[in-house]
Amino acid sequence: MLIVPTYLEKSPIHGFGVFAKEFIPKGTKVWEFSPIFDIVLSEEEFAALPPSSRAEIEIHLYQPEDGGDLYYESTMGKYMNHSRSPNIDFSEVGVGWATRDIEPGEEMTCDYRDFMADVAHIDYL
Repeated sequence: MLIVPTYLEKSPIHGFGVFAKEFIPKGTKVWEFSPIFDIVLSEEEFAALPPSSRAEIEIHLYQPEDGGDLYYESTMGKYMNHSRSPNIDFSEVGVGWATRDIEPGEEMTCDYRDFMADVAHIDYL
């Protein structure tokens, strides 16, 4: 879940994005795994969901380990867009850190390859 003040806005990168409400200094923890807001599903549990539910959440699922559990964030963090030069580092499992100062109104981005075992299905990476 995001632990810094943010807001959702139309993104110049893709669809909607997450933007900083306040100045975020480099090195600030901005996201951490929360069992309250971050849902963990086995592939079997996901497959057992109604098709409409799978379709709704599938785009926001990530799988840190190939063949492992699927993760779904229920907060705005799921709208964080990909960048090859992100301002958030997710290379440490379960936490995201600001890689540089982030100004108010700036879009917060991450590199999906930091936390997804397989990104082959994402054509723009």
